[in-house]
Amino acid sequence: MVREFKKIGVAAAVAAALGASGAAQAITLGEPGDALLVPHVIYSTADQINTMIGVTVGDNSVSPAQFPTVTQLRPGDRGCDATDGRPALLHYYFFDVKSVHRGDGTVPVSCNDFSRLDWGYVVRNRNPSLDGVPGYLVLSGNEARDGSGISQLVLYGSAYLIQGNWASEAFIPVLPLKDTVATDPADEVRYRGGVPSNVNPLLSGMPLAGNVTEAANFSMRYFVDPTPLNGNTRLVLWFPDNRTARNDLPIDVFDADEVSISTTVSVPNELNIINANNLDGTNNDPGTHAIPDLAVGQPALDSGFVLFTIADSGSTTQESRAGVAFSLIGLGPAADGVQVQTDLAHERGILGR
Repeated sequence: MVREFKKIGVAAAVAAALGASGAAQAITLGEPGDALLVPHVIYSTADQINTMIGVTVGDNSVSPAQFPTVTQLRPGDRGCDATDGRPALLHYYFFDVKSVHRGDGTVPVSCNDFSRLDWGYVVRNRNPSLDGVPGYLVLSGNEARDGSGISQLVLYGSAYLIQGNWASEAFIPVLPLKDTVATDPADEVRYRGGVPSNVNPLLSGMPLAGNVTEAANFSMRYFVDPTPLNGNTRLVLWFPDNRTARNDLPIDVFDADEVSISTTVSVPNELNIINANNLDGTNNDPGTHAIPDLAVGQPALDSGFVLFTIADSGSTTQESRAGVAFSLIGLGPAADGVQVQTDLAHERGILGR
């Protein structure tokens, strides 16, 4: 979903809404939005993985003045307080890792409602071809689909990755989005043909490089101990676009004793899922596991962090962009149902080049 927001005016509009000097701050969770981004969703029969999403619908008492991702309803907008007997509709859209639209649907909701979305149920009953397909969800009010309307819902979201027979329930961050009229430069969800074509969580996401003089700097935890804990880590990175500039990306992998290994990864898609167990560095022998603890006499903890420095903007003018990244750290053999925990990326800020 390449978003062509190559204007300083967008950054200024968002900064004004935040009352701050920057176009985006650190990742924001728990606040309401006109729309929601669930950056990682999957149902896989073979791997015994499912994703459960919960959406809480607020009411018109939520103050847009306090939450920049909530748009003030206009006179005549229906919102979730339907007076004509019709329920409001929450629309969900599913995209694969390359941001290809693969399915969508609606759920009737009302004010102060809680709606459960079992992704496995949706896949099994509505779109079996998505079994085993990772992707992400965008959820918004149905009124916003033509671009001239706004989402008339105030949404809070939560999501969990379920592994095995409910052996594990790992938190998936859900980002609030501003989904207002397309003519508003602060609109974070743009539509084409009734489907989101550009999504960019400027207000709640992790800031990314805005032009060729900048690079986004962040680190992600990993744990890949082969025995006895059977550690495994999936690094999940969601960007607002697909970019080949993120192919063969140099990274540094630090172990528990501050020893670093240099290697490369490719994360060209909007959603990228990296198996940290497969990372091979230039200073280690790729044997049974890829990232050894290099200190002599220390146990093979195989634990540390991966440092990313991503300069993927080809623009010479300011291009406001934001994303989200987190680690899914698992323990235990798959046969026993892997225990998975979530660790958000550690933001280190935007660096000059």
